[in-house]
Amino acid sequence: MIDVGSWHPVAVVGLIFSIVGLGLGISTAYLAVRGYLRNGQRPMLFIAAGFILVLLTPFPLLFQFLFPIAEEAILYAISAINQTVGLCLILYGLWTPRTSNISKRV
Repeated sequence: MIDVGSWHPVAVVGLIFSIVGLGLGISTAYLAVRGYLRNGQRPMLFIAAGFILVLLTPFPLLFQFLFPIAEEAILYAISAINQTVGLCLILYGLWTPRTSNISKRV
């Protein structure tokens, strides 16, 4: 593993992409929650929770590079579990039939 403290160019690029991914995760989760609050459809809540789990998972790994507080293998296992559960929630939210308040025109 490349230490970020060494300011190796690959480590700096990885750090930048982690920060960008964190920003994208927060904004995507915000839009999904806003969509749920606007429409009130329960599947959108599952999609929002899935995006939060999948896209915000790199956040603890970012701190692992800066402040080593836990075993690296444990954090990667937690990250893999979060991403798998998040993808399952997104799949469930997309698979679940939506009920629409809009009546069909005949």
